[in-house]
Amino acid sequence: MTCRISVFTVLAFSLLAALVTCAAVAEGTEPTDELAGPWQLFIDDYLIAAKQHVQRRYHPFRKHPANPLIVVDQPWEDNVVAACTVLPGEDGSGFRMYYYCWTPEKDPSRSYLCYATSKDGLKWDKPVLGLHEWAGDGTKSNNILPNGCGAVMRTPWSADPDRRYHGVGGRYHARASADGIHWRPLSEKSIVSGGDTSHFYWDPHTKKFRCNVKVNFNVRGLRRRCVGFSETTDLTSFPPLRLIMAPDDFDDRWCKPGTVARTHLYACPVFAYESMYVGLLQIYRAEDEEGYFHGPLWLEMVSSRDGMHFLREEGDRPPVLDIGKFRTFDHGMVIAPPPLVVGDEIWLYYTGYDDLHDFLPFHSCIGLAKLRKDGFASLDADEAPGEVLTKKFADVGRTLQVNYNARGGWLRVEVLDADNAVIPGYGREDCEPLTGDAVRQVVTWSGNKTLPTDRGAVRFRFIMDHIRLYSFMAGAKARVIDEQIAPPLQVLFTFEGNTEARSDMLWEDGSQALRNLGTCRLDHKKRDPAFGKRSLVVGSRWRPWNRVEIEGTRNLGRHFTLAAMVKCTKNTHARLFSAYRGNFPTNTSELIFDFDPRGRIVSGMRLFCKGIPVESDALTFDDGKYHHLAVVFDDGAVTFYLDGKPAGQRWLPGGEPVRLARNLLIGEDAEMGTDEQLHGNVDDVLVLGRALTAQDIATLSEKGATVFFGLKE
Repeated sequence: MTCRISVFTVLAFSLLAALVTCAAVAEGTEPTDELAGPWQLFIDDYLIAAKQHVQRRYHPFRKHPANPLIVVDQPWEDNVVAACTVLPGEDGSGFRMYYYCWTPEKDPSRSYLCYATSKDGLKWDKPVLGLHEWAGDGTKSNNILPNGCGAVMRTPWSADPDRRYHGVGGRYHARASADGIHWRPLSEKSIVSGGDTSHFYWDPHTKKFRCNVKVNFNVRGLRRRCVGFSETTDLTSFPPLRLIMAPDDFDDRWCKPGTVARTHLYACPVFAYESMYVGLLQIYRAEDEEGYFHGPLWLEMVSSRDGMHFLREEGDRPPVLDIGKFRTFDHGMVIAPPPLVVGDEIWLYYTGYDDLHDFLPFHSCIGLAKLRKDGFASLDADEAPGEVLTKKFADVGRTLQVNYNARGGWLRVEVLDADNAVIPGYGREDCEPLTGDAVRQVVTWSGNKTLPTDRGAVRFRFIMDHIRLYSFMAGAKARVIDEQIAPPLQVLFTFEGNTEARSDMLWEDGSQALRNLGTCRLDHKKRDPAFGKRSLVVGSRWRPWNRVEIEGTRNLGRHFTLAAMVKCTKNTHARLFSAYRGNFPTNTSELIFDFDPRGRIVSGMRLFCKGIPVESDALTFDDGKYHHLAVVFDDGAVTFYLDGKPAGQRWLPGGEPVRLARNLLIGEDAEMGTDEQLHGNVDDVLVLGRALTAQDIATLSEKGATVFFGLKE
């Protein structure tokens, strides 16, 4: 990437802001600069206990017919203008934008941060600020902001009046301002270490400053742009970044076999929206021979309940903002800072480029796209009436409001108690059907608008016919009570018992079978267990491709533990658990947990998960004795354990559950490839769909699984 693009991308992603409609501005209504609130969205299944005859649809932003709204038209602007942050006016009316521009070649600065204002959000002015003397004409008659910030955060809660605004400028320096125009430095050094693309924002949910910054990782064997995360209460100092988003197999579905073309996640501006978080993930398909420089870039939506663990869209992942048609100003790339809520709409100011990434010289303009409020996704009932049952909600308020479009159909709502019984007077026949189209409609039952707040936790059942349901609001303090719908995966083989020593010892989730795919055997003749009376012997000099399969282990979920007692007869690099076919690359639908007792190929232990390898601290345990090896995946936080002691923590993307293309194997890969055959004994093989604690792992290692789970031998 050229220097100019690097500078541009540092500033090109901004912060959350909120705003009112143009009509409201004209009427003098004060805008809000916070998108967070109590509404519950159906972007994902987090709120849902059950649903039938409905499907989730995603809805793209609609580009404004007056686009482009801001173009290169000043002498100090050259080729590129890019939106960074849009906020309400300082006096509470109108709009203001912080945007970035390239400068003519003769200008040594090469780039500036500039300022624009608008009364209606459509017609923009570039006011003379008189703050910077431009070398082109030697005057201050321009809209350049010296020492300005691309990421601008309104922080009126600050006790210091000179810090009503916080911001992050070039080279990741923190700054503060009293008016959003005149800035002073807060940090002498960079506040975060990462790539040249970033997004900083103030999170009203956690009361912290957060950032998403470009990081590079090897995914599926190729170097990729990914998304890192950090948060802090002090803008001048962020902890090290952790990986939270990376491309997966589906992102690369367009790549031809044998090429280095690949998908990158270029950046992801995130904003707190109502009761959750939404991100505008930049999908960049690098089509050039090096797989890194040239290709289109568009936006997809991601969602989260905590701002760290993100879910991708279901199905084909349609763009939330796509590139334009050929020869339009935005047909090469589109990027955008977080949007604003304007009345019953979401307004997204975006930058469109007329050519592919790094095809210079490209040109850009700034446009506007709109979406219905809460309209990122809906649950739709089309041909047959559908139902959606929510999880339990505590602390509900006095009324229930819904955002829906009946499209010729109707919506009714039932209220159920904690035992799933319909509360008298709140059944479907009592509910007055909702028709038409409304963003915030109060639900009534036989004329009664009040929810039963004296019944404790309640559920809502939405009965729908030809309707789109976007969101609902059950009070400012209403909160979902997360429920474990089904028992987690539980698999344990201790190789004990009087009947079948290869039986799964944990049965709450059903029994998983252990299938022999080689000459693995129990140690009947020469017994050598870690605990109890038996172990499993893996590996054979006559058959090197030797393993067993644990059926029913394709869905590990967002939290899991893999562990076993292992004794090696050959202290070489070996697979312990594998769902890998055995041919490069390791896909995001595959998994490897392997080890190297001598620490030569792997630094002790390694987990290959979501296409990314992470290793333990440097370890050696080549003494020919039993050792307890474990790895815990806690929604992206990976912790290794050797003999019950922590052996390093690493980070992988969370949010999306780990789903595998095949069942887990013990001892080798699924297909013949290079030789990573495990030779030796394994005992207390555990696959658990929850993240065990450090104390749990220590007990497993010291006393064995039989004692830990309270089983009878």
